[in-house]
Amino acid sequence: MQTNLRDARKLARLHRAGELTLVSVPSPRQESVRDLVRAREAANKDLLRARHQLSKLLLRHGHRYRQGQAWTKRYWAWVGTIALGEEYSREVMRQMIRTIDQRMALVAEYDQSIQAIAQTPEYAPSIGALGVLRGIDRLTALTIVVELGDLRRFASAPQLMAALGLVPGEYSTGDKTTRLPITKTGNAHVRRVVVEAAWQYQRFTRPGPRIRRRRHGQPAERLSIAERCDRRLHRRFTLLTSRGKRATVAAVAVARELAGFIWAIGQIAH
Repeated sequence: MQTNLRDARKLARLHRAGELTLVSVPSPRQESVRDLVRAREAANKDLLRARHQLSKLLLRHGHRYRQGQAWTKRYWAWVGTIALGEEYSREVMRQMIRTIDQRMALVAEYDQSIQAIAQTPEYAPSIGALGVLRGIDRLTALTIVVELGDLRRFASAPQLMAALGLVPGEYSTGDKTTRLPITKTGNAHVRRVVVEAAWQYQRFTRPGPRIRRRRHGQPAERLSIAERCDRRLHRRFTLLTSRGKRATVAAVAVARELAGFIWAIGQIAH
């Protein structure tokens, strides 16, 4: 049963009430870039899983790396000196190393494509604008752009926070209101990269060479937002952890506020 007339009247009432939300429809090219970014995310997860399998295999056989950070050249040199006792264990280890090499090569190929895309006129202005924020590198910025589109379609920062599932849930009955953990609704890909970026505000440091390069030549309005973001989010992270909050909980709370600064950057014309 068609209800075109009824639906049109309903849409007109919602439009008059300001209840309609602008939706960004991606072009076929934008969808293909989004597929690439998501494929890179999946490949990186597979790489981490393969690395964990190798480290757990070595640990079961009594080999623990104690000379620094894992997965460096020194680490791989250490792995090369290990010879497991049993034939099949050695074969499993060899295949695991081969799998890690293949997945590293795949991630590197995706990174090359992403770097080329980030330099195109279509994406370079948006990525450069978001890059003034600490923790928002090329990949994170491109993820935000291809997943969310034009940030100006969000009327306010809380709308963007809600779209990422970073706002707390609520259970209300009568005069009683109970706050719940974050809703985790909306775009999980952007939520993940924003939470990862939020960890950069755990310690306050002066902008290093990389951030200074990203901020060079950007408008003063964006730089002002970035500087306020540095101070506020570090202060927020420190305050929450000093009150006994777990660092993981503090990172999510900081990510919610970081989404607000991302929204503010997105409102400035390129």
